[in-house]
Amino acid sequence: MKTPSKRIRFPLRVKRGSSTVKIYRDRRGGGTYYRVVYHLGGKRYRLHFNSLQVATNEAEAKAAQLSRGDLDAAQMTGRDRLVYGRALEAIRDHALPLDAAAIEYAEARKILGPLPLLDAARFYVKARGGGLKRKPVREAANDFIEAKKAQGASVSYLDDLRYRLRVFSNRFACDLVSLTPDDVRDFFTDLKLSAGSHTNFMRVLQTFFNFAVSRGWLSKEVGLLQSTHKRKEKKSPVEIFSPSELRALLEAATPDLAVCLALGAFAGLRSEEVLRLDYSDLSRRPGFVEIAADKAKTQARRLVPISDALLKWLAAAPHRAEGRIWPLSKGRFFTQRVELSRQAGVPWKQNALRHSFISYRLAGIQDVNRVALEAGNSPQMIFRHYRELATPEQARSWFAVAPGEAVNVVPMRTLSLTTHS
Repeated sequence: MKTPSKRIRFPLRVKRGSSTVKIYRDRRGGGTYYRVVYHLGGKRYRLHFNSLQVATNEAEAKAAQLSRGDLDAAQMTGRDRLVYGRALEAIRDHALPLDAAAIEYAEARKILGPLPLLDAARFYVKARGGGLKRKPVREAANDFIEAKKAQGASVSYLDDLRYRLRVFSNRFACDLVSLTPDDVRDFFTDLKLSAGSHTNFMRVLQTFFNFAVSRGWLSKEVGLLQSTHKRKEKKSPVEIFSPSELRALLEAATPDLAVCLALGAFAGLRSEEVLRLDYSDLSRRPGFVEIAADKAKTQARRLVPISDALLKWLAAAPHRAEGRIWPLSKGRFFTQRVELSRQAGVPWKQNALRHSFISYRLAGIQDVNRVALEAGNSPQMIFRHYRELATPEQARSWFAVAPGEAVNVVPMRTLSLTTHS
C-alpha cells in the first residue's frame, strides 16, 4: 500500500540564527506561485517564483545573508547574483576588484562615446602594442639624422632635418608611440607657418615617421599626419623693401646678421641658401658668390656677381677665413631677424630681400635672362613677377646703401674680393 506524502503547510519558515524568511503559496489563473518574503531595514521585500525548489533556495540564501548582516547581498535577486557571479568570473584572471573594473569601463565609455570598446582595444593593440619598442621622440630623431648622414645626405639637407626635428622634439618629450594624429595637428596649428613652410615641414615629418615604422617604434596603422592637411598657397603680390627700409634694417643688425641680409639684398640669395653658405664660397671664385648645387634650392650651381654695395657690407663684417656665414643655429637666425624688424621699426616682408634684389637688379640692367641666371629662376618667372616693380632711379638708390662711416671697414685685400657690375 502506497504511503501518503507528508502535506506541506504554508507559509514555510526558513530560519538562520535570528533571521526568518517566509515562503507563501499563491494560486492564480490556474497556476501556482511562491512568494519569498523577508524584512530588511524596516521594509518588506517580496520575490516571486513558479518553482518551490527555487523559492526555497532563494529563501535559504536570504536567511543566511540576513543572519550574517550582509545587507547589500540580501537585497540582490537571484538574477542579480547570477550577473555578479559572471562578472567576478570574467575578471578573475586580472586580479582586479569588480568595482575598479566597472569604474575603468565607465571612463572608457565616456571617452569613446558610441564607438565599440572592443574595436577601440583591438585598434590600440595594433597601433601601440604588437611588439613596438618605446623610443623617445628626441632619440628617434637623432637616429634618423645619423642614418641619413650614413646614406650620404647633403650637409644642407641634414641641417634642415636638424632644425625641423629639433623644433618637433622640443614640443614632444615623450615616446613616439604615445603620439596621436591630433597631437601633430595641434603642433602645426601652433607653428603658424606659411603654406610653403607648412608643406616642407610635413614632408620631413612624413619621412621621419616612415623611418620610425621601419625601426619598429611606430605602427603603420597610425597615420600621425592624417589630421594635418596641406595648405593651399595663396597668391599674393610680390613685396619689396624700399632703400630706406633696407638701410634701417642693415644699420640695426648685428655684424653677422648684416652680412646675411646683405647677401639677400645685393645677391638675391634665399634665406636657406644663406644659412648653408661658407666664407670660402665668397672667395673661391673671385668677384662672385658661388652657390654650389648642394646649397642651392634648385640644386643647380650658380654664380652671382659681388656688387660694390655687397662688397662694402662683406668688408664690414667680422670676416673669417672659413666656417659658416651665419655661425649660430637656424632657429636663432629667424628669431634674431624678427627682433631686428621690431628694433628697426620695419615690418618684415616674406622673401622681400630676394624680391627686392631681383626687382631692382632688373630695373637697373634691363636684362631678364641675366637676372634669371643670377637669381636661379626662369626668365618667365622673372618677367611675370618682377617687371616694372622698380624704376632705374630706385635701383641706383638700392645698390647705393652702404655702411656708415662709423663702421670699421676691413681692407679689401684681406677679403681677396673684386666686384662685377
